[in-house]
Amino acid sequence: MEVLGHRGSRVPGPENTVEAVDAALRVGADGVEVDVRRSADGDLVCVHDARLSRPAGRAVVRQTTVALRARGIPLLDEILDVWDGRGRLICEIKNQPGQPDFDAPREQTARRLAETLRARGWTGRRPDAADLDAGAGGITVSSFDWFAIEAVRDADLAVTTAFLTMPRMSVSGGLAYARSAGHTELHVRTSAVLGTSDAAGRAREAGIRLITWTVTSLEDARRIRDAGVTGAICDDPMEIHQALSRPDGTPTTALDA
Repeated sequence: MEVLGHRGSRVPGPENTVEAVDAALRVGADGVEVDVRRSADGDLVCVHDARLSRPAGRAVVRQTTVALRARGIPLLDEILDVWDGRGRLICEIKNQPGQPDFDAPREQTARRLAETLRARGWTGRRPDAADLDAGAGGITVSSFDWFAIEAVRDADLAVTTAFLTMPRMSVSGGLAYARSAGHTELHVRTSAVLGTSDAAGRAREAGIRLITWTVTSLEDARRIRDAGVTGAICDDPMEIHQALSRPDGTPTTALDA
């Protein structure tokens, strides 16, 4: 099972930073996931929340790139540089109704991301599930917003796309859409996978790779691995990677070093 760092790595963090991405990859994670939004200047930055805690309630999309970087929020370009092709990079486009940067179906963030990846040479044949199964790595773009991933899917890039489902959507419903729309992966909440009979088997039949979010415990990691799930987005990828790599399934401790 692939172990993927959530927001780079939330443990030890700080999340969505160059340091978190590098730390996760150095300890053996198969890849990382980061969140992507736009600044007021139209630059792509990596931050989860649509609004900053300080100044209270200020929307990311209304902040300049300079101001955001002063707060420790990196440019996506900086994340791409530190990732440097090590394993997988999942870029989650944040574009949800009710948030200040929501703009479906214009999809400014998705189109800006496509432009960025094209400028960095991510063109050519689009990888498929078999490529990822073989450990090809590369970039995947995910979102709850299907307009966003469809815009990237249609941009003739050498990247894969993944549909990220809301907690209330059934695994079967997500698989049906992902298959019909030509997406490579379905990213589903862990509880939805564990609560669905043979979710991994259904995904294999549909030709879709199944990834769960967010794994926060070793118990859940073992359960979804045993269920045959393709991969897991984890808050602490080091702990999960070490535990699943050991024959007895326990994490490495200082005494093992």
